Amino acid sequence: MQIARMCKLAKSSAAKARTQAVNQLKAVLDSADPKPREELAGLNNAELFRTCAGFAGDSKHDEDGEKAVLRATRITLGLLSQRIGQLTEQIQGLEGRLARPAERHARSCSPWWASARTRPSLC
Repeated sequence: MQIARMCKLAKSSAAKARTQAVNQLKAVLDSADPKPREELAGLNNAELFRTCAGFAGDSKHDEDGEKAVLRATRITLGLLSQRIGQLTEQIQGLEGRLARPAERHARSCSPWWASARTRPSLC
């Protein structure tokens, strides 16, 4: 039971961190120049995160002015998207760990009618 409690705590923490990362990504996007906003407009969350995750590799340092701001925005969106993906994987892994003990416990339990004096008729 303690293992399940720890997994649940880790899952809850990862879910909160994921929500924060999503909110941060959307805040960066809202405050960004129109170009990246227009480029990403109309995408659902999964498409948005997948597209932005590809931005993290953009690491040219020789630009200045508006191009540097645009590059920094794209890199930030990429890093936040990658973090969202990692946290999503952690949450899914922890959900799997939580499901296994529950399934084992359910298999070890007797059917509801096992303690009854007579077995119910089978339909």
